[in-house]
Amino acid sequence: MPIDERIRSAGRFRLRSLIPNRIDLYLLTEVLGPTSGGIIFFTFVFLLFQSLRLAEFIITHKAYGLVLFEIVGAMMVTFLPSVIPISFLIGVIIGFGRLSADSELVALKAGGIGIGRLSIPVILASLAASALSLGLGLDWGPTADRIQADAIARIANTKIVDSIEAGTFHSDFFDLLIFAEEKDPKTDRLKNVFIYDERDSDSPLVIVAREGEIITAISKSELGAAVVLRLFEGNIHRTGYKSEKYQKVDFGEYRVYLEVEGESNGSKARPRNMTSSMLRDRIENLRTRPDSAKVQKKIRVLTSELWKRLAIALSPIVFGFLGIGFGTLRTRAVRAGAALISFMVVLVYYFILIAAQGWSTRGELPPEIALNLPNLFFALVAWRAMKSAAW
Repeated sequence: MPIDERIRSAGRFRLRSLIPNRIDLYLLTEVLGPTSGGIIFFTFVFLLFQSLRLAEFIITHKAYGLVLFEIVGAMMVTFLPSVIPISFLIGVIIGFGRLSADSELVALKAGGIGIGRLSIPVILASLAASALSLGLGLDWGPTADRIQADAIARIANTKIVDSIEAGTFHSDFFDLLIFAEEKDPKTDRLKNVFIYDERDSDSPLVIVAREGEIITAISKSELGAAVVLRLFEGNIHRTGYKSEKYQKVDFGEYRVYLEVEGESNGSKARPRNMTSSMLRDRIENLRTRPDSAKVQKKIRVLTSELWKRLAIALSPIVFGFLGIGFGTLRTRAVRAGAALISFMVVLVYYFILIAAQGWSTRGELPPEIALNLPNLFFALVAWRAMKSAAW
């Protein structure tokens, strides 16, 4: 056979070897099965840690139905950016560990299928897991975190309304003295409301209204969640200690904005609650301000948060190669070994990540380098594990 024909024949053979076949589907089944189980298990474990909080919503705030479902769903979405890489690592180790323990890898090698060819379906699965983690970490997770904070703020209002008893003065209501002659048990509307507002000590207010209600206001600014006391058909009486002037203002509707306890910093102002576009806009906005140490620190914090999400999203690719290398260790306790190895890997990974984030926020290392140190470290470990894999 001529040399050119043999070269073309060899090229066609290589291309045919890259076409997905039953072995690829078999490998994906072996990997994605434990991965799915890991996602369900770790999501359940993280929800278990929030069980006391959820029980408080049900018992104290009487949160049922769609509101509770909204909170649980948002919690699950916020967990997934961290759960997916861990579960994928466990899935690859368990999948290849079982193939190795049953000597199926030896049979595949005897059939001419090497480590490079077996890595292709795992690489494709790791790219899919990485893309999913990227979307969750950059946008969907922070959005779900804000939805969760907004739902909790709405639930918190039930406790605020319940704390007000008809015919009783309350002096611990957001630093206001409030009195309501009646309270509708169905709508929680207050009737014949009296409020003494001394938050501005130089000019205290006395507010009298025929009706009032408490609602939640979710601001699009950095103020986050807030409680609004809406008053209807009343008047405001103002006087000053330093002057003898008296002022009276009648109103049809008047709103008193109150800060929700526990949300004083604003849930939306926290970097972890911001989407990638919000982080970039915030960074660009800070760069237009006069340069100072405080501004530079804020920029480093926001940039570090953005690169941390990118690094975590890239980790399934590294974990895929790492799982192939570690998964070929011959052991009968495949699942126990996979759990132990994955636990140690994740522990070291997040230890390095936390340290790297500190270096980045302090300006000791650029964020694009510091936050990728865990991936670089485990990429070297994965390369070493692949080189010494027992085939």
